[in-house]
Amino acid sequence: MIVTFDRFPQSLKQQLDPLYFLAGTELLLLEESFTLVVSEAEARGFAEIEHVEIAQPDDWYPLLADASGRSLFAEKRLFDVRLTKNVLTSKVQTAIEEWVQESDEDTIMILRGWSWDYRFRNAAWFKSISALATTVVIEAVPTAKLSHWIRDRAQVLGLKLSDDAIAELADLTDGNLYAAQQELEKLRLIFLNEDKVVGIEELTRINWSISGAFDLVDAASNGSVNKLSTMLAAVRREGVQPLFLVGALGSQLRRYHDLACGRRTYLSANRRRVGERVIKRIGRAGLERLLVECAHLDCQQKGILRGDSWLALESILLNLAGYQNRNLETDATRLRVDYEN
Repeated sequence: MIVTFDRFPQSLKQQLDPLYFLAGTELLLLEESFTLVVSEAEARGFAEIEHVEIAQPDDWYPLLADASGRSLFAEKRLFDVRLTKNVLTSKVQTAIEEWVQESDEDTIMILRGWSWDYRFRNAAWFKSISALATTVVIEAVPTAKLSHWIRDRAQVLGLKLSDDAIAELADLTDGNLYAAQQELEKLRLIFLNEDKVVGIEELTRINWSISGAFDLVDAASNGSVNKLSTMLAAVRREGVQPLFLVGALGSQLRRYHDLACGRRTYLSANRRRVGERVIKRIGRAGLERLLVECAHLDCQQKGILRGDSWLALESILLNLAGYQNRNLETDATRLRVDYEN
């Protein structure tokens, strides 16, 4: 049975099933799905959680044998099973089916999938496992539903946001749930003891590092070199760390690269138009080169490579904007692996 993430909590309240399969591309929601199962199981007396990694088909058989037996320490057990790759062969599926048929209410197994591709929905193994398990497939939250997601998470945190504040936050994070969650956590701390609705005015008074990051990426994506240079100088003066900026930059570059490759990607209509202009300006190969340079810059920030991180970041953004006279190799001085430190 396939259940959407929105309806998954209600499904858990109704009953706990012996087998769950969690898969998808949105890691934050996958982790939340796992937490929902664990919380409901603990409320029903499951005191023992065992973590297992499955790397090859033969790893299944001792696990299933263990799950069929009784624990010396707990009557009810939950198995957290991480799949490093697709090891759901036909023989394994048959063994899992036999275990499900013989299982009782005292054992739950949660399977967490490897890198997900939406085309797996049509695969025979996926249809087979979905018939045996409660399956939750979680992909990126569509732009149209992002505001609802932010509102729900704000309510969980005890945070009241106005409609315009939610819309602003949705636009700033542009589908990045981790970034949205971090900003909600920050707002909760700021307005912890204030019983008020946080509006757009409060947001504009806060030093939004994420706003600066995405504004920089937008300026570069739109080819606004002069605006980009001014913003870079301002952000640098404010003390924003390059590592945070390169995270937002890398995230957007990956989306544009998926668009260039013809892959399915969730972008608002405006972001899609911007992405198409970027592809026309620097091409797929240019995007791939900038992604590699983002990885180099990340290594610089972590001390693996030497060089001036700010100059390297400026180089990447200017190249994204179409200004081709700078490159990472010339700006990042003494770029090498630092084995001594």
